[in-house]
Amino acid sequence: MKKTLFTILVLALICQSHLNAQVSGNSQYAASPASANYLYNSQQNYATTSRGATTAAMITSNNDITVDVNGLMNILADNYVAVFNVVQVGETTEQTDEFMRNRIQRFKDELKKINVDAAGIKTDMLSFVPKYEFQAENRVFSKTYNEVPTGFEMQKNISVHFKNSEELDAIVSAAAVAEIYDLAKVDYFIPNLQNLRDSLRNKCLQYVKTKSKSYEVLGLKLDTLRKVMEDNFITTYPQTRYFSYRAFSRPSLGSIKKKSQVTTNDATQVNSKFYNQVDYDRYDLVINPLITEPVVQLSYSVSVKYFLKEEEKPKNNYYILTPNGEVKVFNPK
Repeated sequence: MKKTLFTILVLALICQSHLNAQVSGNSQYAASPASANYLYNSQQNYATTSRGATTAAMITSNNDITVDVNGLMNILADNYVAVFNVVQVGETTEQTDEFMRNRIQRFKDELKKINVDAAGIKTDMLSFVPKYEFQAENRVFSKTYNEVPTGFEMQKNISVHFKNSEELDAIVSAAAVAEIYDLAKVDYFIPNLQNLRDSLRNKCLQYVKTKSKSYEVLGLKLDTLRKVMEDNFITTYPQTRYFSYRAFSRPSLGSIKKKSQVTTNDATQVNSKFYNQVDYDRYDLVINPLITEPVVQLSYSVSVKYFLKEEEKPKNNYYILTPNGEVKVFNPK
């Protein structure tokens, strides 16, 4: 019987390990130091609250109860701006400027083909500077290196406004046609952010009332006229929620150890990145929890301190010891 139970336990653990591996993804990949290497960017950029999330109500010595509620709302942006950086070099100022204008115009032509509004394309001049190189000057007993101008470098940013996140792939392809490869960043915009804040606040405050009322089961009556409240909003944008990792498995060298003069060349390991939303376990309620693309995450924390009504406050009893050795309650007035 014991052997059967042990076998069932081992099978259960094996099944559990397979299930965990199925849903973990490569960002969690790791093996023994001898056979694998794992690098994970553990920056914690969570939207933290003033007291932490899902904190139970706490009664202090001052006869008050503090109730914390934390809410999170996932919001899809309805406006985006992609910013591309363009670097152009040339032998003369005229040539550099002409090459830059041609690349930007070609980019605009490609964007027009995918119906990007020309009014949403803006350029920003960053720099236009000469480039120098060292030129050797030979002398009888020495050699001197002097900096001499050899050309010019111009940098510009191109901002492209679009309204559907699926358009970004086509915009990047259009940039590649114009030999523009540096996508500097993508900004997310939500015009009705204040309305969404009000909606999240109202839901959290309603939850505070429900949570506070639940403590009446314990016989505690809260004074709703005497209370203190503090709250806080935090908006987390997708740019701050990308994490990098490097997961790979090292090949075994056991089969070639016996050979002499063996040279091994390591493959280049590429850092991968993924979007990781704010964890839900920090929140009492989450609105729009299912997401399939990067979103703006709006979090709201509220802390309400209620005071117990007078009849609910625990009484302080004083005792005295009589000369006869008896303990009696003493009520000072």
